[in-house]
Amino acid sequence: MKVVTTAGELAAEWEAARRAGAVIGYVPTMGALHEGHLSLVGLAREECDLVVCSIFVNPLQFGLDEDFESYPRPVERDLELLRDRGTDVAFLPSWTEIFPGRERVLDDFGTHVSVPRLSHQLCGRSREGHFDGMVTESLLFLNLVRPDRTYWGEKDFQQLRIIETLVRDMRLPVTVVRGATRREPDGLAMSSRNKNLDPEARATAPRLRGVLEDTRARVRSGEPLPAVLAAGRELLASLGFAVEYLVACEEEALTEVGSVGGPVPVRLFAAARLGGVRLLDNIPLTGADHG
Repeated sequence: MKVVTTAGELAAEWEAARRAGAVIGYVPTMGALHEGHLSLVGLAREECDLVVCSIFVNPLQFGLDEDFESYPRPVERDLELLRDRGTDVAFLPSWTEIFPGRERVLDDFGTHVSVPRLSHQLCGRSREGHFDGMVTESLLFLNLVRPDRTYWGEKDFQQLRIIETLVRDMRLPVTVVRGATRREPDGLAMSSRNKNLDPEARATAPRLRGVLEDTRARVRSGEPLPAVLAAGRELLASLGFAVEYLVACEEEALTEVGSVGGPVPVRLFAAARLGGVRLLDNIPLTGADHG
């Protein structure tokens, strides 16, 4: 595996691959890798000739009161994991390589990219500017890597839909490939932030998934969706979760629904804090039970 740190070094790699007719796959990450990230690398390895994985903690998607400085950065461990999974190129740019003007927040950066119809819902309600910072940096990296295929996990489903919409609307010459949510044996969705849970919170955290599954079962048995969602929120609160949302939304538009039964796929989404750690999860409400 080759480790590159500048845009010029990276361009030399993809230009050589392109001349050789290679299919280039790209997995963007912020590091602190877990099996969720590595499963995407594995997908890319199966489908592509050259696999590029970036590690970059994007400052534009963190609010000033969020955990940018404390976000875990176990670089040597991450590189070993990428090497073991067959990554060809690891792109580890510095902050100033990506943002020469030392921009720390989106308002400092000259260009903003936004997908407003999808960004102002769900997590966007409590994390103002987060998705604009994410999609701005993501477009920048897609332009630097120039992949044929890019791999994103369903665990961060809102982020995934924003990237899919960006690629479609801007006619970007890349295919977005979805990877299924990877979970711990007890059902907790894998996340780099899970390690911040204390033992008591870690034991409780899988109940978020359990409430989603119970909600799905009750709705499918014929109980009214609004009442079941309200009961799920109450249960989570009683378990110690600070609930941001537990809602049902159309998968495509991410608009909330009050009932199910139509042709449009619907998914359950939850966000809650436990022991100070923000947890996300989602599962299909209609259609297949994967995820």
